[in-house]
Amino acid sequence: MIFYFEFYDIMINKEGDGGVKITYKAEKGTGVYFIIGLMFLYDAFMIFLMKFVNSFEIYNLLKLIFISLNIYQLYYIIICSTLKYFIDENNLCIISALGFKNEKIPLQSIQMYQKSRGYIKGVKLAGYVGNKFAIGRSFIDKIGNTYMFATSTKNVIYLKTGTVNYGLSPENFQEFEEELKKRKIICSRWENKLNKNIIISKEPKFFIPFIITAVIAVVLTLNPVVMYLYGHLPDRMPVSFDTRFVAVEFGTGRQFAFKQMFYGLLNMGILFCMYYAGYIYSKYDKKYSYKYVYISLIVAVFYFIMQIKIFCTFR
Repeated sequence: MIFYFEFYDIMINKEGDGGVKITYKAEKGTGVYFIIGLMFLYDAFMIFLMKFVNSFEIYNLLKLIFISLNIYQLYYIIICSTLKYFIDENNLCIISALGFKNEKIPLQSIQMYQKSRGYIKGVKLAGYVGNKFAIGRSFIDKIGNTYMFATSTKNVIYLKTGTVNYGLSPENFQEFEEELKKRKIICSRWENKLNKNIIISKEPKFFIPFIITAVIAVVLTLNPVVMYLYGHLPDRMPVSFDTRFVAVEFGTGRQFAFKQMFYGLLNMGILFCMYYAGYIYSKYDKKYSYKYVYISLIVAVFYFIMQIKIFCTFR
């Protein structure tokens, strides 16, 4: 990581049209240790579950969650531990190692700033937020939608732009503030209110995956039942598998059809829950409300693949 930043510092000082760049390290905090602690806790819990699960579907779903969680947590660990800020003649840049974060904010787009200390009051939309750090996206009380790059809440400076706000915690806080003042960026307070009139169901990014998920859930539910009613299922079908996809229990075609129908209804329930989670979060940030319907889509696709695999193997 040290080598990477030495190389990156040289590269960023040679490129661009900003001239000399001033580097500000992020304030040291406890965020990295917090995320690592959570990662070990989640991993221990998931491994414990996987050791005692003897179902092919549930085991593979847990494995998918396990891998996704670790990638998500490693992403934020790298950002939180290697965060830096740069100011040149034209831009303020926020970077981390491996290029995981590379935000460029034109200085002319920064309308004003304000300072804060201590506990951050708001709603987390993505990333990690604790009492002493905040990395990710949040809706901060009276500030509004904010990209948080605050490795410590000892001193946080909020920057307001025309589209979104930024929360930073530079180590040399006073010097950073003086640099903003030199660029004629004023210190002032503002207040952004919630947008309660958004209807996400009309947004293509929400509507399309919602319809796809609903169709998959209906197919999951009806396909095995229709096949059973029309006599397209064998009299003997597997209803339970171990983690190696070896059938450990067989039942009638009817039992198999009703078990698969249950998985379809389960996915409908997940879609229903994710729809309302997205609806609730849309008032904070429309973009991040979409992720809930994509979660239900991923789960539905997973169960659909499992059903197809069973049909191809045993039918």
